Amino acid sequence: MGQPGKRPPLDVVFLSGDIGGNLPPTFAIAGELALRRHRVTIAGVRPRAQSSAPTGVTMVQLPALAQMDVTRPTGRFGHRPALVRMALGRGTARDVRSLLARQRADVIVVDGVMLTSLREALSTGTPSAVLFHSLGKFWEQGMGNPALNGTLRPFGLSPLALLERCAARLLPTDREIDPAGQGRCRIAFDWIGTTEHASPPAPRAPENPPLILVSLSTVWQKNQEDVYRRIIIALGQLTKGTSAVRAIVTTGGVPIRIEQPLPANVELQGRIPHEQVMPHVDLVIGHGGHSTTLKALAHSIPLLVLPLDPSSDQPLIANVIERNRLGRTLSANALPETIGKTINDILTDPAIVAATARTGERLRGQNGARNGADWIERIGYGP
Repeated sequence: MGQPGKRPPLDVVFLSGDIGGNLPPTFAIAGELALRRHRVTIAGVRPRAQSSAPTGVTMVQLPALAQMDVTRPTGRFGHRPALVRMALGRGTARDVRSLLARQRADVIVVDGVMLTSLREALSTGTPSAVLFHSLGKFWEQGMGNPALNGTLRPFGLSPLALLERCAARLLPTDREIDPAGQGRCRIAFDWIGTTEHASPPAPRAPENPPLILVSLSTVWQKNQEDVYRRIIIALGQLTKGTSAVRAIVTTGGVPIRIEQPLPANVELQGRIPHEQVMPHVDLVIGHGGHSTTLKALAHSIPLLVLPLDPSSDQPLIANVIERNRLGRTLSANALPETIGKTINDILTDPAIVAATARTGERLRGQNGARNGADWIERIGYGP
């Protein structure tokens, strides 16, 4: 649709929270709507250092989520208590109810995790959409689980029942590599394509060794420091002949202590704009996060995936990468020697290089932010 034209701007409220990979599609679509002169509010996201909201978007707090900080180390149960509070917490529902009672909204967009918030949004009668942030197969496996739906139904929180009442179920991923896009699916997703921006690979001078980017997660995860340590050891062993590489290791704003001396071919950074460095990168070593994975693929970069959280979407994404010949996957416990050998295998496999080139070209033709904003305008303005 683009510009609203003579129609009045819409008031769009996004209900979300910072759990890492959900922010890129939220910010991308919200930013696109703001560029079209709509009034956009994002509620619930706790600002991070060195990051900012999209221009023209208003950020407000949900008190129940104000102390949520997924970059910090946690105890035995990790971030699960905070995620449960975000998804099902009464306090979160109460905050959302209060916000929607005092703030006008033409469209409400709810993070896929936030079931109690979605129930509150639907209860207002305002057209509401859900914004997901991973492969559709992951959401189908979780939200389509019969036992989960049966348990939550008495509380008005059956995921499938709530999703059926939504005006849209926006899925910002690539349908071709998503198993949910191949055949029948219990959730009627509205596929909008990736919201990640990318450019074609830049030529590399023959005398320069391949450049590797390590980007594990913007969320603290157990044993993350040890995984970084073994990756850095592996990279430090790749300095000679045809196996030589350069590497940039980023910690994504998570307070990681790298106490070992850095090899000469490894540079350590906190946060760097991926869109600046990725055109020059030959391989990304990641944890299987959806946003980092799609951004790398959009730049035609193969991946080495070491899933850190077996209960998350990371193992599924790793499996998809391996099955589509877009890289390889290893256990997070892999030894440096295994990591180093797999790096060389990926960089010298012509089938992987060709598959990632084709995938990158396809993803660069998608515009999930524009498509998501178009959907929201259709919902807000009606037929």
